[in-house]
Amino acid sequence: MARIQSQLSMKQLFWITFAVVLAVLPQLYRLPIWFLPMALMVISYRFYAQINHIKKAWNTLLMFLALLVLVLIIFSQGLTLSREISVTILISMAVLKLLETYTMRDALLVVMLCYFVTMTRFLYSQDLLLIFYLLGSAFITTHALSVLNYEKSARWFDRQQIKSTAASLSLAVPFAILFFLVFPRLGSPIWGSPDFFGEGKTGISDTMSPGSIIELFMDDSPAFRVTFDDGVVPPNAQLYWRGPVLWHFDGRTWSRQKHNSLRQTMRQYGDAETIAYQIEQENTGQNYMFSLDYVTDSAGKGFLLPDSTLYSMTTINQLRHYELKSVLLERFYQDLSDHNRRLLLTYPANQNQRTLALIRQWQAEDPNPLAVVNRALQKFNQEDFYYSFTPPPLEGEVIDEFLFESRRGFCEHYASTFTIMMRMAGIPARVVTGYQGGIDNGEYLLVKQSDAHAWSEVYIEPAQGSGYWMRIDPTSMVAPERVESGSQNIMTEKRHWIDFEWLRDTKESLDKYRYQWNQWVRDFNVSKQEALFKAIGFEYRDGKTLALLMMAILLFTALLTLIPMWWLKRQRHHTLQRLYLQLVRTIKHNPALYDQHRKGIEHLTAEIIKTYPESEPRMQHFLALYLQARYSKQAPKKQQLLQHLQKTLNQIKPILQASKAP
Repeated sequence: MARIQSQLSMKQLFWITFAVVLAVLPQLYRLPIWFLPMALMVISYRFYAQINHIKKAWNTLLMFLALLVLVLIIFSQGLTLSREISVTILISMAVLKLLETYTMRDALLVVMLCYFVTMTRFLYSQDLLLIFYLLGSAFITTHALSVLNYEKSARWFDRQQIKSTAASLSLAVPFAILFFLVFPRLGSPIWGSPDFFGEGKTGISDTMSPGSIIELFMDDSPAFRVTFDDGVVPPNAQLYWRGPVLWHFDGRTWSRQKHNSLRQTMRQYGDAETIAYQIEQENTGQNYMFSLDYVTDSAGKGFLLPDSTLYSMTTINQLRHYELKSVLLERFYQDLSDHNRRLLLTYPANQNQRTLALIRQWQAEDPNPLAVVNRALQKFNQEDFYYSFTPPPLEGEVIDEFLFESRRGFCEHYASTFTIMMRMAGIPARVVTGYQGGIDNGEYLLVKQSDAHAWSEVYIEPAQGSGYWMRIDPTSMVAPERVESGSQNIMTEKRHWIDFEWLRDTKESLDKYRYQWNQWVRDFNVSKQEALFKAIGFEYRDGKTLALLMMAILLFTALLTLIPMWWLKRQRHHTLQRLYLQLVRTIKHNPALYDQHRKGIEHLTAEIIKTYPESEPRMQHFLALYLQARYSKQAPKKQQLLQHLQKTLNQIKPILQASKAP
């Protein structure tokens, strides 16, 4: 192959590649499995070509590679337009572009792409920790841009150039804050444009099978945060955060019922009876909103389905804030239609016959529904049942196997088994999934994914009066400490190899800063912006007013940024001028020489040396220090130079004052 001298230096290629790698790194776990080997091969070949001065690859070959990568993307991620496929194409093209980055034009294009690749990470999350990634990636990319345009030193890590990059970025910080505060925004939080692709981190889902909630128990990431209006947190045993309600059971998996109506309005409760609170829910990619049983009124925050599930009108793919009022009830009175009663009494026929026989025996002894409920709870409480997050797998007839053989399970095992037992007894019952408890984290209650829980609801129809729903948590019969103290306090062994108490405590402490970040940055929406404008005296905003305000603030911010820089520079120049004037006053007794100072330091130095030859070594040293302090951008420390100048001038003064011109 032909060999030519590359137009880019090895230093420039290193910083460009570093910028690409850092921009792509946080996205690796989302990218197809073939991406990492492809990226390593591209980077390795590019440095090999740089070292061996190999001419860039043929355009035909580059086009073939681009088409091959496009085919791989479609094969691994499908042809449907989505956020994933769009980001993957952008990242892949940025990496492949390195293969033809031999000229300054191509190098600048790659650096610009790095800024866009970095921003794509914020399409998935805007967490506080990502701000450090943004700053790091922006710094490296900006430094790569600086190296491309101002390669002053052959050293790959030039300290002065790195400081210059940091200074340049620091100038942008005030303007970034300004635009964040005053730039017009939509009626959603920052980064809150609707997510059309329906992606998010799933927590509780609308199905449940053995092991599904155990997986969440291993996850300590936040599910939502709660603040109570009066600051009083109810007892842990009353903190049941309702999510999807499951009606249908196929012998192994529970699923929800689709409704075409809303829940009837509850009777009015006084403020003393209700609990007012706000929830900050993390994105889930689903429509379920979590609430404390039972919500009195959703107030337009979502739909209240007939089974008291709070259902969002839009998919929750960003941080969601909402306010609710709930009432803690032991009995929730509600009519049950004949159709729903039939649904809530169904169970797989010809399965779990041992459980069915046990229920028939209990009914023969006492047919009262509440008596059957109590017999089931007594069985869990008094016999050898164990609460375990590592239960044996269940196959076949899972209810019989759990109830009579394994007897070890997590909350979903107990809720599922109890609900089917009630249906066998002719008592309408359903499974409720959600979260139970939470951790007091100072200003708010932190509910983690590991607080995921499942319980049962049974419908009791007394001989007289209205029917009502009653919450039954069979897990509390086996492990009451789970309900009273929370999921975290019952762990006696590690859930996984990095499950340390100090690590959990650290995550909870860091979440306090994340909460503040969410309050002041992620949730800075149009109403908060309007409140800010009103606070500074702008009641009404139009395009002209907003433009004038932004121009005024930009000017003010620019002055605040530039004045300190000008003052520091002026101070340094003022000190140099003072030293120069000291030198001039020293030769004032010689009018002919004194008149030469208007021609500049270099001319004056030459004339002084001619007049006073014995001053030459010190005058040359003074001139060198002066020029370095005045012009050099690589001076180690300006203050030290000024001190050396003063010291040298003090040595020169006696020579000039003692000597007399002939």
